[in-house]
Amino acid sequence: MRVFASALLAALVAVGPAAAAGGKSIASAPLLRPGVEASGDTSKDETADGSIGSDESLGCWNDVEYWRLALVAGDQVLIKGTAVSPAHHFGIGFFPAGTIDRNLGKAIAVVSSFPRRGPIRFTARSSGRHVLVIGPTCYNATDGPYRFVVTVGPKA
Repeated sequence: MRVFASALLAALVAVGPAAAAGGKSIASAPLLRPGVEASGDTSKDETADGSIGSDESLGCWNDVEYWRLALVAGDQVLIKGTAVSPAHHFGIGFFPAGTIDRNLGKAIAVVSSFPRRGPIRFTARSSGRHVLVIGPTCYNATDGPYRFVVTVGPKA
């Protein structure tokens, strides 16, 4: 019983109520839980270089953190988030299922937007683990803390 209780406690501590800090790579990116706030701080966390995606992909970042999200084709996705002062002008890019570190340079973002402009909404076009990229854009942005929540609704 003591071993079970210790294992349960360790699992709860590892998962925690909210994910803090994205990954420096897609391979190390945490898996998002819909409806649970995630956060990071690009001024303190390990970040990746912001030159990502293909030339056809919208978005331009200085530093990024990666997150992953399991979706089913047709899922309705809603992302609400904000950069927290002193962070400024953060962007979010969402890449299709199958995007990995090795093919990211050829990937095209499904959506790329600024959460400060309002919620980001889209419909998942494919099933699998999608990649979310977040960080200060290359448009006069400043590193710092951020937080966001992804909500996933059923197919329309």
